[in-house]
Amino acid sequence: MEQILNTNARAVLEYLRGTYSHPTAMDVYEAVRQSKPRIGLATVYRILHSLAESGLIRELEGFEGVRYDANTNRHDHAICTACGALLDVPLDIALSEESLLEAARTTGLKLSSHEVRIYGRCASCQERDKS
Repeated sequence: MEQILNTNARAVLEYLRGTYSHPTAMDVYEAVRQSKPRIGLATVYRILHSLAESGLIRELEGFEGVRYDANTNRHDHAICTACGALLDVPLDIALSEESLLEAARTTGLKLSSHEVRIYGRCASCQERDKS
């Protein structure tokens, strides 16, 4: 799929692969517009949707709406309840297969994957609180 991306889609994908900030569609649009000044916001939304459908990126429902992540490997996230920052957790949060299957079973799901999300105040917000 990646080989057939047009230049706009390639620019969006390259931007996402170069950031760990989990940007919104507007963030992506503003960043890509620097190198592709004629790209439209609707085009960016279509590209993001297409890249997510093809599995090249992930859409993450966050504290402040949808964010995008080029890291499609299973990993967990931390969400700041003050500023909405969405951060990768740099270690694997271990849950037993048995616990995951039981949780899925009790909700009627057939488990295909999982992601842990932890919530709290990020380091920047904690520092700001001290001031």
